[in-house]
Amino acid sequence: MPRPFDPHKDTPRDLARIADPFVDAASDLATKRSYLAHFPAATNVLDVGCGQGRFLDLLKERGIEGLGLDASADAVAACVARGHVAVHGDASVLLKRLYEERRKFSGALLAHVVEHCDGAAAMALIAACARVLEPGGRLLIATPNVRNLIVLEEVFWLDPTHVRPYPRALLERMGREAGLDVVASYDDPTTLPRRSPWRRIVARLRSWISGADRSGPMDAVVVFEKPKA
Repeated sequence: MPRPFDPHKDTPRDLARIADPFVDAASDLATKRSYLAHFPAATNVLDVGCGQGRFLDLLKERGIEGLGLDASADAVAACVARGHVAVHGDASVLLKRLYEERRKFSGALLAHVVEHCDGAAAMALIAACARVLEPGGRLLIATPNVRNLIVLEEVFWLDPTHVRPYPRALLERMGREAGLDVVASYDDPTTLPRRSPWRRIVARLRSWISGADRSGPMDAVVVFEKPKA
C-alpha cells in the first residue's frame, strides 16, 4: 500500500474531494476552536495537515504564530492567500527538515491525519512531531472515535483515503513510545452527532438496548506534553 504522504505527488484530490461534502465547515471550526484550550501558553504552533487553514485562522486571532504543512498544493495555496505561512509537501520530509533546522514549537496539531497512515507511518509521524516540540510543548491528536459504532461501521469509511482507525488507547501508547506524557484523553463533546431531540433519544435508547455506543462523540482527542526535564 502506498504511503499517504508522497513528497513528489499531491494528495489524490479526486479521492479526497469525495469526502469533502461530509465535513460541515461551521462545526469543524467550532471543534478546532476548542483545541485552543490545550495550548494555553503557546507562542508558535505547527499544524500538520492544515487543510484550508481553519486552525491557522484561530491561531492568528489569538496572536499565536502558526505554520501549516499539507500534502495538497491547493490547500496550501488557500492558506497562503489568507496570509498564513504554509508549506506544501510530505509531512515526514518537512518535519525532518524543521528538526535539522533546529526549529522548535510550543504546540503541534495532528487533526484527522493519523487515520490516513498505516501503523508504521503514524508512529513515525508522531515521533517526528515530538522531536520538534520544545520542552513543555504539547501535541494534540484528533481522530474519528471508533467507540461510536456509527463511526466505526460507516462514517470512518466515507473518506476513501482513510487507511485504518486509531483508538485512544493505541494513540496514548504511541505517544508514550515517542517520549511524550499524556495530559488529556477524551471523546470530544463538541463532535456529538447533530440530531433532533427525538432522534437523540432514539439513538441513546438503541445504545442502551444493544450495549454498544451509537450516540457518543464522533471524534477522539489525545493531548500529549513533552517532558521539561
